[in-house]
Amino acid sequence: MRKLFLIILLIVITQSCSTKYHGYVYDFDKETPLNKVKVYYKDSTDFVLSNKEGYFEVKKSTTIKYLLFEKEDYRRFSLSTFDRQNEFIKEQPFGDTIYLISKNSKHRRPQIALPIRN
Repeated sequence: MRKLFLIILLIVITQSCSTKYHGYVYDFDKETPLNKVKVYYKDSTDFVLSNKEGYFEVKKSTTIKYLLFEKEDYRRFSLSTFDRQNEFIKEQPFGDTIYLISKNSKHRRPQIALPIRN
């Protein structure tokens, strides 16, 4: 019984130590999967493309902090994968779906209106 418990514990631990980031990329407005989104680490020439379901897998990096998502006619999205707190670096969790906003989207960052002074 103890051996069975240790085997199950080992399986759970190894499954939680994933060596890849993976998820889906969707259009923010249409909520549809995006095909051929370029996913790569900042300052890297290696990249992967999402498939027709919007799914991507990219190998985890222990040194690079930002994962970038690019597609023609969409705004580039940057995702921080690490966070530094009190000199400890921890991996940032993120959900399995990334939403990209089209350059033609009605959803934009809010503009700051400056008061007019007379």
